Amino acid sequence: MIKIVFTGPESTGKTALTEALAQALHLPWAPEFARYYVAHLGRPYERTDLRAIGRGQLAWERWLAQQNPPLLLCDTDWTVLQVWEHYRYGEPTNGGNWHWQKGYGPPQRADFYFLCAPDFPWQPDPLREHPEAREELFIWYERLLVTHGATYETLYGPIEERLARALQRLRQITTF
Repeated sequence: MIKIVFTGPESTGKTALTEALAQALHLPWAPEFARYYVAHLGRPYERTDLRAIGRGQLAWERWLAQQNPPLLLCDTDWTVLQVWEHYRYGEPTNGGNWHWQKGYGPPQRADFYFLCAPDFPWQPDPLREHPEAREELFIWYERLLVTHGATYETLYGPIEERLARALQRLRQITTF
């Protein structure tokens, strides 16, 4: 099974792309667990909630992997949790672990990442927090992928162009 992840700042098309790609290829996909968790939390989230969010994201990925799809499409993974925690709360103190990592476990690279660029207008959403920081966060994502030796391609342009490029790229690296 090949794991494909869409990552990048808020409002860059990750969910729309993952869902559209899954439909086009008739595959299951792992949504972003944090959206469901925070939407039903009933209070503002705290750093300690990232442990449960990490655990939930990993559980969804593992559950879908048990279905043995040829590709596991993920609308986020640990990279989003890492950048999110770092940007909002800073690095862990006293040499501690990241809270997301306490639930998700050690970072495990996906087989391929699509890094979504913030080059189209912000779309308001009650769970989105940083419309002014998308460019800065994009740099953080790219640095994280490079630091971890991840294989990735950056997607630019409207959703339709991004989807066409993602399909083209997947055909190059898989049997689809």
